Amino acid sequence: MRSMELRVDLSTRQVELRERGDMKRFAVRAVTDGAGPGPDRATLELDRALRSERAGWVGPSGDARIPPEAIRRLARREADGEGTGLEADWESGFSSMLDAAASRGWIASDGSVQAHVEWEE
Repeated sequence: MRSMELRVDLSTRQVELRERGDMKRFAVRAVTDGAGPGPDRATLELDRALRSERAGWVGPSGDARIPPEAIRRLARREADGEGTGLEADWESGFSSMLDAAASRGWIASDGSVQAHVEWEE
């Protein structure tokens, strides 16, 4: 299933936004090398990678917390990297996505988006 996702490579701490135009679903995909020291350590590494890129953090529940401004910044970076610039209607679509997330209780009191972490080896 395609979705907007924040992809975090734990071996390089590279953080990138993918499928920025798909506003139906949002997740964080943490990519490990499969030989890591275990899930607790991987969660710690994910937290460090997100924080080092000013892209969020891992909350006590194990879900990622991503500030909307970090998503905006990474969307602009992705679009600029493609040489296209951010689409004119992207912000309105993103605002609608945030409204839908808020209606489901997925926006924290600090405004960050609560995102499920999908682990990939």
